[in-house]
Amino acid sequence: MFEMTFNEALTIQRAQMAYYRQSIGRKGVKVIMANTIYPVDIQPDKLMTISDINGLVPRGGSFEVLLSYRPTEYDTNKHAWHDAIRKGFF
Repeated sequence: MFEMTFNEALTIQRAQMAYYRQSIGRKGVKVIMANTIYPVDIQPDKLMTISDINGLVPRGGSFEVLLSYRPTEYDTNKHAWHDAIRKGFF
C-alpha cells in the first residue's frame, strides 16, 4: 500500500499548481483550492494511505481534467440530465 503525509501531498500540489498555472488559469487554481480539504484534526506529518490523501488534496489527474475538459452546450445539457436522473426526477 502506498502512503504519504498531508504535507507531502500539499507540496506536490503546489509544484503542480506552479507548473500548470498558465494552462489552467485563475479559474483552474480556484477549482483546485476549493477542492482541497484541510481537516481540523489532521496530523500533517503522519503517514496516511493514498486513498485518504486523494480525498483531501487534489493532484495529478485533477489538473489533467482541467486541461482537457472544455464544456460544450451538449456536455452541460448532458450533465443536467444526469443530475436530474440521479436526484430521482426522471
